[in-house]
Amino acid sequence: MVPTRWRPPHKVSSVQQCIRDTFQQQVIGYGGCVEWPPRSPDLNPLDIFLWGYIKQRVYAIHPPTLQELRNRITDARASLSPAMLYNVQREVQSRAQMVYC
Repeated sequence: MVPTRWRPPHKVSSVQQCIRDTFQQQVIGYGGCVEWPPRSPDLNPLDIFLWGYIKQRVYAIHPPTLQELRNRITDARASLSPAMLYNVQREVQSRAQMVYC
């Protein structure tokens, strides 16, 4: 028996179809109407700083429950200052200009 190749859940055809049915022409990325380069550090919509900041706040101590995980994500998001978000937005715009101009 030949083993089947493992596919990440978000790339399974039934999941892709559900996403297309739900979001129609708004899907960006694999199988979407707008292709997005996979794992592109230049075009990552969420800056590495932002991911690191959120993860550091959420996982400083392992959340014991799913509800605690949700609470920490909400709290981490609420702790983002407008200046932090502005800097992230400016960085993403800068990368996009370098790639597309």
